[in-house]
Amino acid sequence: MSNLIVSLTSYGERINSVHRVVESLKSQSCRVDKIILWLDETELSHTQLPKELIELEDALFEVKFCPNYKSYKKLVPTLLAYPNANIITFDDDIVIPPDTVAALVEGYTRYPNAIIATRGRLMSTDVEGEFKSYDTWSLIDNSSEVFATYCILPVGYGGVFYPSGSLSSEVTNVAKFTQCADNADDIWFKCMALLEHTPTLILPRHVSASYKVLEHSQDTALYLTVNTQDRNRSCLYAVAKCYPALKELFSCPGFNKVSISSELLKELLAKPALFDSKESGASFFRDAAIKVERTNTHLALQLMKLARKYRPRGPLIIRKIKEYQAKIKK
Repeated sequence: MSNLIVSLTSYGERINSVHRVVESLKSQSCRVDKIILWLDETELSHTQLPKELIELEDALFEVKFCPNYKSYKKLVPTLLAYPNANIITFDDDIVIPPDTVAALVEGYTRYPNAIIATRGRLMSTDVEGEFKSYDTWSLIDNSSEVFATYCILPVGYGGVFYPSGSLSSEVTNVAKFTQCADNADDIWFKCMALLEHTPTLILPRHVSASYKVLEHSQDTALYLTVNTQDRNRSCLYAVAKCYPALKELFSCPGFNKVSISSELLKELLAKPALFDSKESGASFFRDAAIKVERTNTHLALQLMKLARKYRPRGPLIIRKIKEYQAKIKK
């Protein structure tokens, strides 16, 4: 495997607590080649760093300074300095459990051509390829891993493994990401993955269940200001305007396709106690399928097939399954 680098950034008051995040990264069960904390060269100098942070510097961990790429500092300067490396990004406000990097690396060994993340959202489109408001993009709360070629947005705060070559070379185009997606780094990185047709794997939720958010770190969190008035969605369309191939992808028939493991399907089917009867189970999955059929035909088909397990001869269920299958084949 190419060099494995953990990359993160910090700013403002968080510089006084980021050493706790670095300590957790240095204590990972899976050792990486390098850990880099990038700081804005116009905001801080090495002499201004807290003693607790300076004392952590060694052959493994280094503090570096770069231009003010804002939230993009977590990844872009590392891509520029180490273009052939595999890179894992983390945020500066979460203490990372010791086996997290190992879980991301294990996912990479099984899916070497995919971006691996611990948290994600479903960015489903309607039949015209139009996105709903960002706050309606469902957070994936999964007991088993979930995979999609296109429609999963990795959420950066939970840790994201970017294999070498998984992002378009345009990812470091500072002028473009500043113009189209200022501070919306998750959106930009996702678009750069889409340009390369790089799929995404979300690990089971237990991998990130014990994340510990640092006290008071959310007082200055970027999300409090960055995604007001649905700015993430606006940035997505702004990037697509710069790169027309993205707009074509959004409206392609397979954009909304999601794959879940057979283990997760078995788990759903093995929980009859969730329902008072087979009838209520059938109704639950049937209604769920109908709710998402306009935005995610593949998921609707999976849900309707679950409904058929509870009601094998239901005429509406059978008709809907045929309808979804015909739509997917087009």
